[in-house]
Amino acid sequence: METRKVQRTGKSTFIVSLPKVWAVKNQIHPGSLIYINQSDNGALVLSPDRSERELATRLDVGEKVGDPLVRDIIGCYVSGYRTIEVVSAHMTADQKRDIHQIVQKLIGPEILEETVNKVLIRDLIDPEELQSERALRRIKTVVRSMIQDALSALLTNDREMAADVIQRDDDVDRLYLLVSRQFTEILRSGSVRQGSPDPITAFNYTRAATNLERMADHASRIASMILKCDCALPPEVVEEMGEISPKLLDLVEDSISSLLLLNSGKANEVIESSRQVRGRINQVVSNASFSSEHQDALLRMVINSIERMLDYIKNIGELAINLSQTVPRVEAR
Repeated sequence: METRKVQRTGKSTFIVSLPKVWAVKNQIHPGSLIYINQSDNGALVLSPDRSERELATRLDVGEKVGDPLVRDIIGCYVSGYRTIEVVSAHMTADQKRDIHQIVQKLIGPEILEETVNKVLIRDLIDPEELQSERALRRIKTVVRSMIQDALSALLTNDREMAADVIQRDDDVDRLYLLVSRQFTEILRSGSVRQGSPDPITAFNYTRAATNLERMADHASRIASMILKCDCALPPEVVEEMGEISPKLLDLVEDSISSLLLLNSGKANEVIESSRQVRGRINQVVSNASFSSEHQDALLRMVINSIERMLDYIKNIGELAINLSQTVPRVEAR
């Protein structure tokens, strides 16, 4: 660790010299702009001016098409690049179609230029417009509605509602990628913007978003099974599941609330309640009687997905407990 003496110039200005190795490495010259951010613990974080060049990348996709091409673009997006120049010696119609489709599924990027062998993508969203906490709340809201409608479609055999649940899975994926991107930007910048979470909090928000995204996958899985089986559950099972559904929705809500409010007490209640709900759904399977193999298969698949959701809820509760020991407690909102 290097040390510097604080010097005074004029009547009220204090100055500290920069380490030469750091200045040379970051190409700091007289007149260069330096960003200074104050952390919650009082530490000052310095970061050099980040030019547009550093936030741009050139992606040569060659002959890639389909998922490999889509994964490369998502990787650039999550890595925080605001400009992505996608090029190929001869870009095919299929490649351009894939590029257009994935850009439409991401929050922020738009296609600004397109030629025979190039597609220029630029992120037009203000990085501070949708911060991680707001995005996480939005993911929770969408996931909660997906679970609610998937279980409602299950109990009423509503195929139209089930189809709508599957479509909403893309909304969760878009928000999840945004949260992942914001976390990467915090790490890359080496500083925290005012109003943004610190790196530890952002990391836990990203992990919570991952668990929510997986819950959405299981809600979509339940909806897909409803469309595939097209059969009604026995009345006694419908009644039992109708009582379990609101408890599961409350757990989703409370798990995220405990994380955002750093409420370890509520998080422990969520974990304990998730165990009770798990025991309840196991009883449903044990007591159920079916008139067809389709009914049996449908319920067992649904129960498996609900159990996985409870695992993810428990994970978020544990994140809340861990984070509450790292970040000072805030007042309830």
